[in-house]
Amino acid sequence: MAAPGHPPERFRRNIASLVGGFVIAAGVFVLWMLVTGAAGWTGVVPLVAGIAVAALVGAYIRLADL
Repeated sequence: MAAPGHPPERFRRNIASLVGGFVIAAGVFVLWMLVTGAAGWTGVVPLVAGIAVAALVGAYIRLADL
């Protein structure tokens, strides 16, 4: 048992936060591609930037949901 005021040694991870992170990341990527396509930005740079933003948001959701 952890001492008062200290986090436990190991967190129990929930599968819902993992699935939620992937779903949110996919949604962010789709929205990113729709917005960049509507703005006329095409090519590899918006695609790579969209993948990076989606990965960061998905990772944040995964960690924030623990």
